[in-house]
Amino acid sequence: LPWIEKAAAQNEPSAVGQLGVMYSEGKGVTPSWRRAREYFERGIELGDSMSVKNMQGLTECIQKVAPLMDKRVELHGTSGADMNGKRGVATDYHWYPADRTKERYTVKLDGGEAFKVKPANL
Repeated sequence: LPWIEKAAAQNEPSAVGQLGVMYSEGKGVTPSWRRAREYFERGIELGDSMSVKNMQGLTECIQKVAPLMDKRVELHGTSGADMNGKRGVATDYHWYPADRTKERYTVKLDGGEAFKVKPANL
């Protein structure tokens, strides 16, 4: 991972795209579809053709698996009663294909706080 990050910091297109893959799949890093998308966008700007393909695949996954990403949401059914009814934007999705029970949205509440929330609680 360190050598890929160094190459990406120097705008090496394929390294930037590879970091996107790592974040989209959670390979060696905590999965983050928001960060994956950011790396794919940067890879596309740098001319990495694989980033285009991978962005298309990620966009399809978001539509199927995390349709609330980038949308306004309301929390409900959480164990913290003070959280229920709060609203914000689902800014990220953390995908764990080997254990779907671990999957979470990151929600940035209107008050500015951000929390990881189970999909069922949105």
